[in-house]
Amino acid sequence: MPYQPCLIALAACLLLTLTPGELRAAREPGVTYYVATGGHDDWSGTLAAPNAGKTDGPLATLTAARDAVRKLKTKDGLPRGGVVVVVHGGVYNLPASFELTAEDSGTISRPVTYRAAAGEVVRLTGGRDLPVEGLKPLSSDAVKARLQPEVRDKVLELDLKPLGLTSLGSFPPRYRGAPAVPELFFNDERMTVAKWPNTGWAHVAKIIESGSIPRTGDTGARGGIFEYAEDAPNHWRVDEGVWLQGYWCFDWFDETIRVKAIDTATRQITLAEPTVYGVKQGNPSPRRYKAMNVLEELTSPGEYYIDRKTSTLYFYPPAALKGARMALSTLDAPVVRLTEVSNVTLRGFIIENGLGTGITVTGGSDDAVQACQVRNVRQVGIEVQGGARHKLEACDIHHTGTGGVILAGGDRKTLTPAKHEAVNCHIWRYSEHQLTYANAFLIQGVGNRVANCLIHDAPHQAIGVHGNDHLFEYNVVHHICTETDDCGAYYKGRDPSCRGNYVRYNFFHNIGSPMGHGNAAVYFDDGDGGDFVIGNVFFRCGDPGKGSFGTVFSHGGHDLLAENNIFVECKRSLGSAPWNDKRWKDYVNAELWQTRLLKDVDITKPPYTERYPALVGFMDPQPGAPRVSQARRNVICMGAAVSSGNWQVSPEENLITDKDPGFVDAAKGNFALRPDSEVFKKLPGFEPIPFEKMGLYKDELRPTLPVEKWTYPPPKPLEPLAKTVAAAQVKKANAPVFKVSPAAGPITVDGKFDPAEYRGDAMLLAKDVMGGPASRQSRAWLTYDSKALYLLIDNTVHPDTKLDGNQWGSNDAVEVALQVPREGKATPIYVLRGYGNGRVEFGSAPNGNEEPLTMDPGGIVYKALVPEKGRWVAEVSIPLNMLDLDPTVTPKVRFSLAVRKVLDDLWLMWEPTQAHSYDVSQAGYIEFTK
Repeated sequence: MPYQPCLIALAACLLLTLTPGELRAAREPGVTYYVATGGHDDWSGTLAAPNAGKTDGPLATLTAARDAVRKLKTKDGLPRGGVVVVVHGGVYNLPASFELTAEDSGTISRPVTYRAAAGEVVRLTGGRDLPVEGLKPLSSDAVKARLQPEVRDKVLELDLKPLGLTSLGSFPPRYRGAPAVPELFFNDERMTVAKWPNTGWAHVAKIIESGSIPRTGDTGARGGIFEYAEDAPNHWRVDEGVWLQGYWCFDWFDETIRVKAIDTATRQITLAEPTVYGVKQGNPSPRRYKAMNVLEELTSPGEYYIDRKTSTLYFYPPAALKGARMALSTLDAPVVRLTEVSNVTLRGFIIENGLGTGITVTGGSDDAVQACQVRNVRQVGIEVQGGARHKLEACDIHHTGTGGVILAGGDRKTLTPAKHEAVNCHIWRYSEHQLTYANAFLIQGVGNRVANCLIHDAPHQAIGVHGNDHLFEYNVVHHICTETDDCGAYYKGRDPSCRGNYVRYNFFHNIGSPMGHGNAAVYFDDGDGGDFVIGNVFFRCGDPGKGSFGTVFSHGGHDLLAENNIFVECKRSLGSAPWNDKRWKDYVNAELWQTRLLKDVDITKPPYTERYPALVGFMDPQPGAPRVSQARRNVICMGAAVSSGNWQVSPEENLITDKDPGFVDAAKGNFALRPDSEVFKKLPGFEPIPFEKMGLYKDELRPTLPVEKWTYPPPKPLEPLAKTVAAAQVKKANAPVFKVSPAAGPITVDGKFDPAEYRGDAMLLAKDVMGGPASRQSRAWLTYDSKALYLLIDNTVHPDTKLDGNQWGSNDAVEVALQVPREGKATPIYVLRGYGNGRVEFGSAPNGNEEPLTMDPGGIVYKALVPEKGRWVAEVSIPLNMLDLDPTVTPKVRFSLAVRKVLDDLWLMWEPTQAHSYDVSQAGYIEFTK
């Protein structure tokens, strides 16, 4: 790492300026204060235990110890060697944050340390202990009647009013993450708010109404409506408050919405608020949801429900009550807060049961959090914002609500690094409430480092990165992205000024899930580039889905380097979905990107042009300019495919094999290469990957390591990814041309035909793919403006048709295919597929032979409507920049329109292709008129 030698040199110089006596003093505290649960805040705190006369001894609180240090500093200054506050074992309930400010700082040679006594368990808790002996059998017949008969004698109640717990928060109508609502913990484990189903998810049976869609600027307040399949919702008391957490549109965004109404006759649920993206079929897998805070669903051990009207806790204990510990989180603030503090260390504490973040460090410099365990907090484990050279070391962070660690600092305008570090930390189960974009590490700013950490078990991503020159190295990451789609274990994107980041010497394994769209181990999104993926080992990582995803994936971007990596049994090692010339031009000219690239920072001037020469000319993308990423000296073994998109993967520079290339012991998870491996012969310059250095290590702060058994089947060669059948290659002669008139005014994509919007004649779809007549026909209207192409397709279908699926060929859908000709240049076929359940897919194929690879739908707006039985309407707007199309320059483009009608086994077409429906070479043209 570039700055690490500088740090070491600086520390050495500082130590050399001290005399031998000063060195000894620097290693030994000058003053020690003690804190104990049996202490008193009016004692001196200089004794570890009370004296014989009980007139002096340890302090009782951390706050008193802090104040004692302040008095010492004011009176005598910090002594040589600094100050240590030793906290003896016990539970320290904090009604407010334990807060340190600038006046509590130490210096490099005279630091201040707060640490747990050796061998003792010290808990700093943001909760209130509850008396387990206060749990009693249910007293209310009305409550009993709402519970299942088999649990009525197992659920107990506790009156919280005598404990002073009457302000119990409330769930807002719509939220993401974790509102400030107290949680119950039993024997140090988070209990579950009464929910349904007890495991997994329920699936939306049918989408009735998407509701308002705030993401598209829809400011209405209409909640979505959907149909449910199971009987459970019939018994819920909506007036008492029921909330549904769901993946309402996309499998990369969860949101929780209150239920407005349940119609048991139609089996329809109406949501009280709109979801950000609406209730739509945005990804291939079924829309999922689960109900929370439902007394009727208090059916399993470990579940609880709080009646906020009566301040009563209802609880189904998972174990015997005798000797158990029970607590309710109450502190809606960080448990520990450091603000503008320098040279202070926290060591060996358990931080738990808070409604906010466990520890926050804001500003200051050279603070350390060592060997602390942060658990059972509703927000983030540890957050570092600003300052310089803060270090998290050997910490365990788990069972948090909205993330593990935020590590942010450095000046992006000047590219000055903060040099924060997190090393030898173990982070797992860090997104208990917010299931997406709640990262184990969120790394922001400039020049921060995460190393030798173990990260695992989360539904979505593990590492989110924004900024420059960060280093993620020697880590082990596994079982990430286990129930989400279009995501990566390591994710960075949407700002090409963020460059110079390294992902190196990490072991990623068992990443992703086959949900349809695709996922990755390392994901560079929305035009991202300028980063390095070097010396990593990837085992069973990522899923290509229906698109171009790879284990290392780039969406839209370029200028990436993947070098000296090993990919083992990955379905596609390197994937990309590159953008065309027009999309790049529009991208850099958009207001958002002008702000990010020229105002937040300025990539056209030093230090950016000096540090990252590839940015020279970035704001003026040239047509036809090569936009590629490089793959060199990689080992790709036992995979199903090598690459897609704009990766340059030369077989001469990379080893591609279906055999074990010489691993030490792949069956037991050791993917280090033996010295006699063929890799070193066939790839000159390939450097041995330091596999044995990856992950946690033992030292004074972490004397033991967690046991992780390798129980996975040994690697085996995968079958190649499916190839599509060949289609006709000869371009159709005398192809028809359909005239498209410009729009008369603004177009509203609502699934309703308006003659004022679509002025031209209808396009008739009356033939099957082979040219035979079709009885159930469709009609389409097309128009355009300066921004988009608009289509409305009216379909007659079999009355029994169910518009609830989204698999092309297996469910009713419309397909639009378009190719913009360029003289002397091959251009892609853009393919849009819209389903009756509201899902839209967009992608491209190099020709009519190969299956389209899906891309981000971007600014596409799609609406499906069922005005009556046996008829459905699809309306869509496709931004012209996504088609690389300017109708004033290229007024005539190749075009195909098809409708799949499953119950008629019909592939209905405007012009039969006698091949793939998107093979525009066999269809016709649309011509834009003025």
